[in-house]
Amino acid sequence: MIDNPLVRSLREICSFLDKAPIEYMLVGGMAVGIWAEPRATVDIDFLISVRLADFDNLKRHLAESGRFVFIHEKPMLFGRTSFLKATFNSNADISVDFIFSDDFFKVEALKRREVAQLSDFSLNIATPEDLIILKMLSGREQDRLDAMKIREIQKGKLDMHYLQTWLEKLDLKFEK
Repeated sequence: MIDNPLVRSLREICSFLDKAPIEYMLVGGMAVGIWAEPRATVDIDFLISVRLADFDNLKRHLAESGRFVFIHEKPMLFGRTSFLKATFNSNADISVDFIFSDDFFKVEALKRREVAQLSDFSLNIATPEDLIILKMLSGREQDRLDAMKIREIQKGKLDMHYLQTWLEKLDLKFEK
């Protein structure tokens, strides 16, 4: 991944989360770019070790940090994924989605995170299997396509038993 405004913002947000300290892992389009192939994205998505019940505390912590110019007042929801959306202060074109670890799968996925090296910094990232499952939980067409791309690129490297077990537990359908 080359150094660009999105990567610079990613570096800064990871540093903020590390200092918070909030456990996190990169998910979303940027993580797809690491495990599969880069695609256009205008936001940065993290699964964080904060539950939806702590929404107000997270919102207050983000506001007090001075790193965000806009923070949504209420949680947002895509499929079975709830998150807080904020706009980054140093680059107002970049929004950040903080996905809550509000179910057993997300808590377990966060424990399995891996470390990836990007240019001059490292960050926590979802495993390819957990990223596929997270993508399927959102219910959006782009996320389904991302999940299929990860499976295609990572073919032969995926823990298919783990993946299939969670897909069944979460009642998610994933084309063969």
